[in-house]
Amino acid sequence: LACLAVTAAGRLAPPPTKGSITLKTAAPRKAAVPISRGGLTKTSPSYSWAILHNWLYFLSLGLCIPVLPRVIAATVNEDGSPRVTTRSARVGGDVEGLDKLLTFFFVGTLGALSDVVGRTPLIALSALGYLATILVQARATRVAHFFVADAVDGMTSCMNAVCGAYVADATAAAGGGAQAAALGLFQGLSTGGAFCVGFPVSGLLSKGGRSRRPMYVAAALQALNAFFALFVTPESTTPKERKAKQVKRADCNPFGSLAKLDFDRRGPSLLRAAALAFGLVWLGNLALNATFVNFVNARFGWGPQQSGPLLVLVGLMLAVVPRLVVPRLGVETAIKAGCLVYALGFVLAGTARSGRAFVASIAVCGLGCVAVPALTACLADENSDVRRGGSWAR
Repeated sequence: LACLAVTAAGRLAPPPTKGSITLKTAAPRKAAVPISRGGLTKTSPSYSWAILHNWLYFLSLGLCIPVLPRVIAATVNEDGSPRVTTRSARVGGDVEGLDKLLTFFFVGTLGALSDVVGRTPLIALSALGYLATILVQARATRVAHFFVADAVDGMTSCMNAVCGAYVADATAAAGGGAQAAALGLFQGLSTGGAFCVGFPVSGLLSKGGRSRRPMYVAAALQALNAFFALFVTPESTTPKERKAKQVKRADCNPFGSLAKLDFDRRGPSLLRAAALAFGLVWLGNLALNATFVNFVNARFGWGPQQSGPLLVLVGLMLAVVPRLVVPRLGVETAIKAGCLVYALGFVLAGTARSGRAFVASIAVCGLGCVAVPALTACLADENSDVRRGGSWAR
């Protein structure tokens, strides 16, 4: 479906100047200019800071993903067994659904707020929110505790969105193509690179049934993340820029971004098609993420030690494949081919009857992941308002 949306826009639209996107080299860094913040002198920001903060966030996520279903199961199951059951999987899905629902309602507001108060305070807020979430989950003794934890996470979850806006800030002067390349690099390194480390470390830390140990390490990393954001990381927006902006009611409306997708325009729209494709691809990605650990545990009996190396494969492909493939295929071809390969990987994963077949299916999904940074680059190139935190969040 995602591939069809982009293909239709490309075939029917007249030859556009912005639609024919090519991925250029990464944006050159700005010259270092001393700025003052909190009494300290720092250099002007580069998007490396955004990669660092998002990497730390997803590193904590990578530590928690393999073990959280077992922590939930140990709390839900009457015998205290950490083995995933139908009931524990249902609870895990429900709390994750609450998390994503609240993220949907709050992330636009938080992103817009970052335009007014700065990116770094919101980065710190997201890190502290996830820190609180992890600690509540790790010490949970009742199902209600998991709902409270994910409610906190959903209401403060804006790390990826605000860091994306930080990248846009730091590369604004470099032009659309270089900015799109930087955004693709940001997605690949900060998510895939973090999972490459987080998943195997989680497996090592959780040996001997100590499922909560990786979670405490993840919480400590978010405390470090918040510290860097508050006291070390330079702000990417200037006081003049922040003073000129305000949080509008439309920015706080999670459906407000629909007005920007050219629904009032007749005929095809690449922006509208790319946004629809991105939503469909991300929906499939979330479906895989939400069921992965429970699926391999139920079908193959895999725990963190077995699923961890496979998740490393996913992380490596997220970090490496887009960087190698997208510049060679071009953004639009990478989107179409990536969506089709991603769909094939999902089919193979759902029908796999052996561990070996499942590993092969995940490798196929990893190849299809080129669609994600390619779509991000397409949206960044088409959206002239990309530097606004609220727009990026939505």
